Amino acid sequence: MPTKNNSIIELANPDYVPVIKDSGISYGGSQMWFPKTYWYSKDYILHNYGCGTIATADMFLYLALHNVDLHSPHTELALLGTNHIKYENYTPYVRAIHDDYTKTRRFIAVLGPKVASAINSYSDTNRMGLEASWKWKLTYYDMYDMIENMLNNDIPVILSIGPNTPNLWGKKGIPFYERKEIEYQEKSDTQQEAKEKRKPYYYKVIYNDINSHYVTVTGLIKDDVAGRIMLRISSWGKQYYINYEEYRDYVENYSGTITSSIVHVKKDKLYYNHK
Repeated sequence: MPTKNNSIIELANPDYVPVIKDSGISYGGSQMWFPKTYWYSKDYILHNYGCGTIATADMFLYLALHNVDLHSPHTELALLGTNHIKYENYTPYVRAIHDDYTKTRRFIAVLGPKVASAINSYSDTNRMGLEASWKWKLTYYDMYDMIENMLNNDIPVILSIGPNTPNLWGKKGIPFYERKEIEYQEKSDTQQEAKEKRKPYYYKVIYNDINSHYVTVTGLIKDDVAGRIMLRISSWGKQYYINYEEYRDYVENYSGTITSSIVHVKKDKLYYNHK
């Protein structure tokens, strides 16, 4: 059966941050691109604990790709005067964001308040008029409203799936899904009619029990098929989905609002009005 219409709030560019790698195009960057050969190396730290740095670096790139006023000397390391991001330019860029702003730490990674502080420092240095804050105690509806508002303002949302609390080494987490289309065509459909119809789909679990990880929300979908609110996310260079109710259930029962939350970013209206 053809699907019903969904209510979708998303970033203006559906490609998010496309990085050209191995003749393919990623959906944002990945910490897994950094080798973990040497335990004491910067790349080892980024590989194992760099998801917050990736999310922060990708936010800066997304904003730069769509607003010339939000370019910086750092984003130029990746863009090199173009609107294309190549893998060989992306990794030095992320290392620079790590060195100058997020300063990823072994085991601790980058805590939420540090991500917000890094965004503010970056914005102040480059006179961008962004204001970031880590939200400590968001309710279900407050978080939903903030995600919706940021996406409407074309700002990616850095979301933390925090660790189990108080058992920080616990294994509980949430699933990541991929959306799979079902090949479907009524006998009466012409080729053009079939092409124009939205194909039925389902969500397939790809990973289970994800925790202690940052992702970037690029879309919010009131999905009639799932009967749930789904968040489209970027993680490990790919597009996945998480079920918002499952995420909030994890926050309430296994993690907590202190570590499982979002970095709220807004544009300073006074700054933009005087640009």
